[in-house]
Amino acid sequence: MNNAVSAQDDFAFEVVVSGVPMSLYYLSSVECVNVDIGHRVEVSVGRRITSGWVVGRELLDEVVRRILPEKRSRAQAKAKAEQSTALDKKAAGKIALKPILSSCRAFSTDQFELFKWIADYYGASLADVIDNAVPTIKHSKPIAVARLAEKAFSSLKNSPKWLSDLANRASVQAKIIEVLQSSVSPVAVSVLNQISPSSNSALKALLSKELVIIEELVQGMPSQEEFLADIFSDPTPKLLTHIQAKAVQRIVESIRARSFSPYLLFGVTGSGKTEVYLRAIAEVLDSGGSALVIVPEIALTPQLLGRFRSRLAYPLAVLHSEVNPSERWEAWHSLLNGDIRLAVGARSAIFAPLKNLSLIIVDEEHESSYKQSEGLRYNARDVAVMRAKLANCPIILGSATPSFESLINSKKSRYQLIEMPERVTARPLPQIEIVDLSKVRRADMISENFSQPLYAAIDAVLKANQQAVVLYNRRGYSSYMQCDTCGEVIKCPNCSIALTYHKRRNVLLCHYCDSSITPPSLCRYCCDPKTTRIELDEAGLSSGEAVPQVGQLVHRGGGTERVDIELQALFPEARIARMDRDTVSRKGAYKEILGAMHSGETDILVGTQMIAKGHDLPGVTLVGVVDADVGFNLPDFRASEKAYQLMAQASGRAGRGAEAGRVIIQTRQPHHPTIVALETNRFKAFARYELDQRAALDYPPFGYLMRLIISDEHLDKAYECARMAAEELRKLVAKRTDETLAVSILGPSPAPLERLRGRFRWHILVKTTSRKLISQLARAMYGWKTANKKPDSFRIAIDVDPLDMM
Repeated sequence: MNNAVSAQDDFAFEVVVSGVPMSLYYLSSVECVNVDIGHRVEVSVGRRITSGWVVGRELLDEVVRRILPEKRSRAQAKAKAEQSTALDKKAAGKIALKPILSSCRAFSTDQFELFKWIADYYGASLADVIDNAVPTIKHSKPIAVARLAEKAFSSLKNSPKWLSDLANRASVQAKIIEVLQSSVSPVAVSVLNQISPSSNSALKALLSKELVIIEELVQGMPSQEEFLADIFSDPTPKLLTHIQAKAVQRIVESIRARSFSPYLLFGVTGSGKTEVYLRAIAEVLDSGGSALVIVPEIALTPQLLGRFRSRLAYPLAVLHSEVNPSERWEAWHSLLNGDIRLAVGARSAIFAPLKNLSLIIVDEEHESSYKQSEGLRYNARDVAVMRAKLANCPIILGSATPSFESLINSKKSRYQLIEMPERVTARPLPQIEIVDLSKVRRADMISENFSQPLYAAIDAVLKANQQAVVLYNRRGYSSYMQCDTCGEVIKCPNCSIALTYHKRRNVLLCHYCDSSITPPSLCRYCCDPKTTRIELDEAGLSSGEAVPQVGQLVHRGGGTERVDIELQALFPEARIARMDRDTVSRKGAYKEILGAMHSGETDILVGTQMIAKGHDLPGVTLVGVVDADVGFNLPDFRASEKAYQLMAQASGRAGRGAEAGRVIIQTRQPHHPTIVALETNRFKAFARYELDQRAALDYPPFGYLMRLIISDEHLDKAYECARMAAEELRKLVAKRTDETLAVSILGPSPAPLERLRGRFRWHILVKTTSRKLISQLARAMYGWKTANKKPDSFRIAIDVDPLDMM
């Protein structure tokens, strides 16, 4: 112990703390003799105790000489006054530096290189990056569990009458033995105590007879079993097609060569990409390496986990927001120690501390949900590519509709392209039919949202005992409530956006800040509750019939809740489920909804984009898109790309089983390039069309963007801060060394979503063809933001490679 303390005494430890712009230096202490890079530590900053991260260590003498000259001079003066012949440099350091109060290992040195890159690329502090990456340290409380001892197993095996004899003498003891015998895992003592009032004494008797063992078990990894649905298990390896076999061979060669090899696995829906993933992961695990798989939605994890668990004889860790903090930390810790070598999760799982990382898989790589929209605005897909480069291992980016950035990277040979253009077992792609709603009279609609062709198709599917998926990428009952007299729309008091009506809860809800109000009965601007409009005839005489009150509020637009209610009215015998943010807020709801669909207990699944991504539902033969035009006209140059990807992915849910699939898309813009490309299944042609337009404007993937969002509680302050930020940006651009490099600074201008959560928002867009310059500007603006604290309510968000322009 003393030797360890002595060794650490030679060093000062560099600690970064969120909110503190510079690194701080501390000494080890008797309580923290093993502190090192990668530890979370408790330290004193000013008068407060806070947590930070150890990111370096230096010789104490060097630190004292470099950053503490004044304190060191004071220490020398004091030593001279005391007539000391020499200054103990370590003593000077100890005078100047505070001790670390506590420490715990939290990340590996391999991860540290990735964290530094993220901070550098996205213009963030290293402390903020690590805060985002590492879960909260929260240990589960141990619980007492019981299991059968070897003596009990021997008695049960050697004497068939032993348990019945015990039951005659001590029935409660026998019952406890039966419960423990039938359980494949230890049983909580609290559960056994519910068998009988005398269970406690019976357990003590069994313990004294050495028939039962009672021990403490830390809850953590075992409880993640709830995420693994047996219905998704698939223990039999599939016979690979020729195309799949070639894909696996190429990837395995890179795994064995231990080389950084980015692969774009461009396979149509149902082409067997998951089987390729499984073969590649098995190769890694069998050779002693570790693998990481990230998916865009939590809803996809039960399906993947079921398959991975049934096919791979290795434990795995689950990392996403539905995992409670103690389970998440236990999973993280097991990965950090090397006890587990396979991690699966959503966006944040990209930071998993795997040892000997040998493969990364990014499923549905095109998904915008990989981009963090608040705080540290990183893109998990891009971080995954850099992590694979740092680990010198292959990475697979899989998609049926790759992002245009990935397509260009494959065209430039930065990624190796593997195409899988056919479904396994030669299943045909679903037939796509377009219903032109602009030519359908309202009177001819079966209901508000369903045309005759879509209604008839759903009816036929139900009669054939098959399943249907209905997509509407907007939740709620109606998009907004509007006055039928003055046209006023009820908006959120905190955001410049209409409130969405949710019928079952009878509430108007903001989908951005979650504020809610009870729907008013009349318009607050033009109604007069004391009067009623009277209908007059052509002669100007009263007909005597009262008409609706002035200021009546009516529902406009639609959402998944309304579609759900319409379907229940149209098909009262059908079993209908809805999957959107409202229905999956409860833990485990994903698994229940998808499980019922997979087992055939649900006939129709209605939902938003959640239902479109990667789900393998063999019973689905029909996909209906209620309104394809949702999202076409957003102020975003990627709007058409996102719309195509969403509808193509949704279409891919149909016809994955024995029966052929069919897709019906309702639209008022049948000649829109997105719709034409979907109908003819010409994704590459659509991509070329879109890319030609972007190239002319230097939009990604031909140029690079950075968006600054400046906000304040006061409109005038928000504008002034945005003006100052734009001025600083223009100064920075003017100082650049490469005068030939084109840079555009657009703004400041009001953000499309001008007010959000009570704050007025302005934004600035920087566009250039230099990725390096974008990162330089991001770092510089982070420093400017840190230096400018006034007004106190002013905030600035730096978004490198933005995906959301709202």
